[in-house]
Amino acid sequence: MNTYRGSCHCGAVTFEADLDPAQAGSCNCSICTKKGAVHQRVTQDRFRLLSGQDDLQLYQFNKKIARHQFCSHCGIHTFANPRSAPDQVVINLRCLDEFDDFAQTPLNLIDGRNWEQHFKDQ
Repeated sequence: MNTYRGSCHCGAVTFEADLDPAQAGSCNCSICTKKGAVHQRVTQDRFRLLSGQDDLQLYQFNKKIARHQFCSHCGIHTFANPRSAPDQVVINLRCLDEFDDFAQTPLNLIDGRNWEQHFKDQ
């Protein structure tokens, strides 16, 4: 596991996280499919927001449990707190400065369309 730094497109929101490229994932839920994110879920202690707290905008839908964070300037989705684990952080790995470390890694598929059953089976 290594520490990676990332940001939104304009650089207002910056963060770092302790990640393992083998844990990269893709989700087929409605929002992940539309935004095309490659992501990894981590515990709060493995994620550090370095700047841009006041530049974030929150998007929620359906049951309003998941918290999707976007930069209010450039619109890039940097991270979220997922409905399946709202106490954790899902990082958009495409926002990492070193995304190439993850680009060639096979992605773990999360069945977000049927997430209750998916996580029950884990």
